[in-house]
Amino acid sequence: MKINKPDFRIIFRVYFLLSIGLLSCTSEKGVYPYSMLQTVEFNEVQVNDLFWNRKIETIQQVTLPLLLDIAEEQGKIDNFRITAGKKKGKIRLYNAPDSDVYKLLEAAGYLASFGSDSILEARCDAIIEDIIDAQDTSGYINTQYTLDFDHPASPSRNDPHVLKFGYGPENRWCSRSDNWPFAYSQLYCAGHLFESAVAYYRGTGKRRYLDAAIRFADHICDVFTFDKISTYADHPQLEIGLMKLYEVTKEEKYFHLADWSARYIKFTRPVDLNQEENSKPLHRQSKAYGHCVRTAYVYSGATDVVRATGEDSLKRGLSHLWENVTTHKMYIHGGTGNGVPAEQHGEDDDLPIFSTYSECCANIAQGQWNHRLNLLTADAKYADLVELELYNGGLAGISDDGKRFFYANKINISEKNRETPHNGLRTTYLFCCPSKLPGFITGVGRWIYAKDDKGIYVNQYIGSTLKTRVSGNEIRLNMKSDYVWNGKVEIEIGSEGEFECHLRIPSRVAGSNHISSTYSFSNAENPEFSLFINGEEQKANNIRNGYLSIQRRWNRHDKIELLFEMPVMKIYTDPDIKANQGRVALMRGPLLYCLEGCDHPFDILQMQLSADDAITSVFEPDMLGGAMVLKGKGLIGSDPVVFKAIPYFGWQNRGVSSMCMLLIEDREKAGTEETELIEKVNTNG
Repeated sequence: MKINKPDFRIIFRVYFLLSIGLLSCTSEKGVYPYSMLQTVEFNEVQVNDLFWNRKIETIQQVTLPLLLDIAEEQGKIDNFRITAGKKKGKIRLYNAPDSDVYKLLEAAGYLASFGSDSILEARCDAIIEDIIDAQDTSGYINTQYTLDFDHPASPSRNDPHVLKFGYGPENRWCSRSDNWPFAYSQLYCAGHLFESAVAYYRGTGKRRYLDAAIRFADHICDVFTFDKISTYADHPQLEIGLMKLYEVTKEEKYFHLADWSARYIKFTRPVDLNQEENSKPLHRQSKAYGHCVRTAYVYSGATDVVRATGEDSLKRGLSHLWENVTTHKMYIHGGTGNGVPAEQHGEDDDLPIFSTYSECCANIAQGQWNHRLNLLTADAKYADLVELELYNGGLAGISDDGKRFFYANKINISEKNRETPHNGLRTTYLFCCPSKLPGFITGVGRWIYAKDDKGIYVNQYIGSTLKTRVSGNEIRLNMKSDYVWNGKVEIEIGSEGEFECHLRIPSRVAGSNHISSTYSFSNAENPEFSLFINGEEQKANNIRNGYLSIQRRWNRHDKIELLFEMPVMKIYTDPDIKANQGRVALMRGPLLYCLEGCDHPFDILQMQLSADDAITSVFEPDMLGGAMVLKGKGLIGSDPVVFKAIPYFGWQNRGVSSMCMLLIEDREKAGTEETELIEKVNTNG
């Protein structure tokens, strides 16, 4: 079964979604009147890309069935059945277990737009019925806080998990900063349910799950007055989920509660650094502190609030926070979290290489946030960072076979003491990251296009077909892409009419010369690109905010061709990030590269890159299903050696060995502590 096989059920869904108005709004502004761009939803896009389809098909055929099986084995789905009275047994206690199930259903919702998998969909439909049956009459859903202690399925009051996190109706909505983490994660789970239900509705056209989410959201809106919000402490995600519900229901109370929650919920935890800053209302914060997933989730939801309301103070606060994260707290692969306790942001410019945390969920959340900032501002720099996460910091979290997952995404690491997903070992397990990664991949269609009332913005060069409406007119595009390996993109126009087509020109191309203000390319490298329309080369002199804009009357079958030069580029780090001094990373196109020990008879962590020798690229069809690798020369001491670098997202697919992304270029500046630090970090986990 191939994911792009035409299916009558998909055609029916398209007509159904068009009839209820989910594929487009008559006004491009829709529910986000203060957003420069509007979302092109995943169900308006059919991904047809050699690079991404292989990964999507793996999620469909391997990853989702595997993780659903694990959820069954762990009792995370049985918890709903037991709560509903459909099955006997004991509630199994975990940290936010319901959220893992919701995220897997979200991925299935995205997947429904690719093609028919009746077995997987029927399985998900049955799980949704279990969730609905577990819903309290008030609308509340959470398997840890529904059954009373005297219920035979409930744990003892003295259970260690209960003492730490609470249990039962008496502990609903009892999360406070002074008792954290007691009773926390209820809003976190709710937000994931809402986002999941909207994705499943958009993908399948079925609204049972959506209706349950609406009942729960209405209950939360009744409970959470402003006074309740201002004293409550919980893991964010609620804001994202509420804004997703607002998109499909137009119910304004959802974005009002999202606004209050984003700004005023008790954002800090007792373990957080700089609680003076982190305790401020969000719109008054200027530096990012706190849990890296938590922050990026709330920033994402708050950005949607700005898109809906145009509120200036929140917009300014988010701008300051983005500048702080990308300039002082983001690793070269888009990761956040420097290894300090409690998975939080460290101090400015403190980005040690070997202890990087860079959790998968945090990396993906950075992509979600930057996608929303791109919609808000129509600035391509945010889509550049989405691309960085898509191909590097986010994608590295899952193995090529779809069965194993990281938690932390390391940058340089030895082969010793690799025991868990936290310290550089991909394993098969189910918690927040493995449940988040499938939707990250199957939902890639969300991030390819955007639109305004004049035309289409192409943000990611991923092979796909697009069918949407702009100012009442249907626009169709068909994009073919070999962008990842060869920089080639072809867009065929599938409809007639006058509209604008805005093409993102990546920041590394034509002199932009940076990833962010912290990471820049060598000045000696200046790749360019060529633009052709119907075979005739065009002058590309109309670039604004990172977009090349083409305005003309289009005929069906008109073709736009882009050819990006793909040299191997060296990335340097601002001197304020002392850990990276004397080191460079290699990048070709959108991909960062790394060395793995399994390819080399020497210690790659000690290799010094030869500054003057050329680095070449060659396609190896047997590497990671077909990948471009880099080859060059280095030094071990004074001895010359030859190295091979592979795409960073593909490391640890050939066994456990050392890995190095940040290579030594100047040994004196790089210092002599790297071996000692590697051993210390790996030993301590």
